[in-house]
This record gives sequence, structure tokens and C-alpha cells, in this order.
Amino acid sequence: MVDKKVIQRKLQKMKQYLGELATFADLSFEEYVNNFQNRRTVERLIQLIVDVAIDINAHTVVDAGNPPPQDSYDSFIQGAKLNMFSLDFANKIAPSTGERNIIVHEYEQIDDGVVIAA
Repeated sequence: MVDKKVIQRKLQKMKQYLGELATFADLSFEEYVNNFQNRRTVERLIQLIVDVAIDINAHTVVDAGNPPPQDSYDSFIQGAKLNMFSLDFANKIAPSTGERNIIVHEYEQIDDGVVIAA
């Protein structure tokens, strides 16, 4: 059974991170790329938001008696199968896990255009 207090706490954290991220919404591309503090803060907030979403998804999927999602992307697809949100939304948001992995693991050069657009 899903621990509602855990989910509520995670959702509260996500709300906080989204509010913090919103303070950067009016930055121009130039203001973003030319200020490493802006870039690193935005990157970290995106990472935190995606991490919380993945945690909520995985927690809910497992608590529903299913095996853990295969990966972070799959956590969104599995969440949609449990009617946490629509499959259309899951397909739109799941790719954020790839950007999160690039930020965290430095697999590739971070595309500032993708980050600022997000």
C-alpha cells in the first residue's frame, strides 16, 4: 500500500523545486549560458525534480504489487499503466530522464538550449 505521507512529502519537495526553478524562467538564453551559477542551479533543480518524480513512480508501482520499473524512463510508463497520469503525459515527460542522466553522469555535452527550453 502506498504510504501517503511519503508521497505527500515528495510532492511538497517537488513543488518547492518547481517554485525555485520558476525564478529562472525569465532568463534570456544569453543570461543563462553566460552565468555558470544560473546553469548549475537550473541543472540541479531539473535533476531534483526528475529524481522525485521517479521515486514517486517507482514507490507507487512497487506498492501496487508490480516489479520495480526497468529504468527511470519505464517508471513513467508503468505509472501511466496504474492511471497515475495519462500515457500521453508519460510519453512526453519520460524523456526528461535522459536529460537528467546527461546532467548527473555527464554522458554527453549538456545542450543548454534543451535545458533552458525545459
